Amino acid sequence: MTRPSLSSLAATLLLTAIVTGATPVRAQDNEPKTPLAQQMGGISKDVRALRKIVNDPAQKDAAVALVKDMEDHATKAKGFDPAKAKDIAPADHDKFIADYHTQMDGLIADFQKLEQAVSAGNTADASALLDKLQQDKREGHKKFNAH
Repeated sequence: MTRPSLSSLAATLLLTAIVTGATPVRAQDNEPKTPLAQQMGGISKDVRALRKIVNDPAQKDAAVALVKDMEDHATKAKGFDPAKAKDIAPADHDKFIADYHTQMDGLIADFQKLEQAVSAGNTADASALLDKLQQDKREGHKKFNAH
């Protein structure tokens, strides 16, 4: 009986992973989510759902409900300190938290603008705000995320 070569074994494992949909597990995936991460995850989930329905006038009520839920998540998230706060020097800690709160206030204000646009059926403004929110998310995560 012949032994399979290392390359054929690797190919078999890769094919098995693709067929079964297995994904590699990162260490952070096994860590429990912080309350802040849970709220931010709720926002991300709602944004993905909103993108799918924002241009459909028949879905306006559902879209408004999603935006209100996003605002609720953001309001709750503002009450938690980012994980990165523990790594900030004591002399800079208060400014870091104040900057985080300012960023969250801006996010909440943008959600209120988004709610107005969706309620008015102004899909162009709503889509533009969703794009702005995505950019703001990248910048906020760069500044406030510990990862």
